[in-house]
Amino acid sequence: MKFYHASMSSRVLKRHWELFNEPINVLLSYAYAGSDFLEILLKYRMMVISIILDSGAWSVAQGVANLSLAGLISYLKINGHLFDRYFNFDTDFSNNGFANNIVNQIKMEKAGLGPIPVAHNLFDGEIDYYVQSGKYNYIALGSSQTTNFDDLAYAVYRIKKGNPDIRIHWFGGSKFEWLCNLPIASCDTTSWASTGKFGFIRYWNPIAEGFNKGHSIYTSGVIKNVEPGKYEYVTYPWRKDLDKYLHDTFSLTFHDLCGYDSAYDMQLINTRFFVEQERRINEERVKRGIPLE
Repeated sequence: MKFYHASMSSRVLKRHWELFNEPINVLLSYAYAGSDFLEILLKYRMMVISIILDSGAWSVAQGVANLSLAGLISYLKINGHLFDRYFNFDTDFSNNGFANNIVNQIKMEKAGLGPIPVAHNLFDGEIDYYVQSGKYNYIALGSSQTTNFDDLAYAVYRIKKGNPDIRIHWFGGSKFEWLCNLPIASCDTTSWASTGKFGFIRYWNPIAEGFNKGHSIYTSGVIKNVEPGKYEYVTYPWRKDLDKYLHDTFSLTFHDLCGYDSAYDMQLINTRFFVEQERRINEERVKRGIPLE
């Protein structure tokens, strides 16, 4: 299983490489194909294991990007070889969007491209169409219906029952317990950035109780009440351990997380958390006999 860091910052990527000399997996979005995008794709490519391209369809659906299918096709005809995989221009995110999205899928295929189809309805005939066509070795699940484990598991095993060789990408999925229990080949998350942006760091506490030892810890920013199940840095019960981890791993202190460059520092910490989370998930899958895919 591969964890893709969505819309990764070149600055964070470079610093992670400098500290750990370890490449990571990155998802770039066509909606944000600017200078930072190009630095990762070309200048810092050696710092990345695998790069996949999101079509930017979500940004279009949200009204924050003005992209066209023709533009995407033109871009991929020239640059598609730079990506390990890329996805359909699935701009209809409704439960009844298949009729619209399959048109874009077919148009891209007729243009000589090989986009991964994205299923948005787990319960109608959409998944069956992609499986039974025999054309796809990868299917993405981009549905708002994957909000509980049973529904996600239903979709995964529906695909695997139809063709066990098809691999699955879960868009926007990062739940540790779910990924430990399902044969999902890859997923992506923006949590490395969004969590830090809102003042939280992620920390795997090896001495905490429970199966999922990943803690969300609020450090600084807008004064707020922290939700149940999360922690505040100043009252964190294992603060000495956390302080030591930040110092030994990143040469950072609590004061750094409250300073001018705090968002960047927290994004670096969270990137490392998810890099290591990928290893933890795969180790757990081996124990449970769940295919790594």
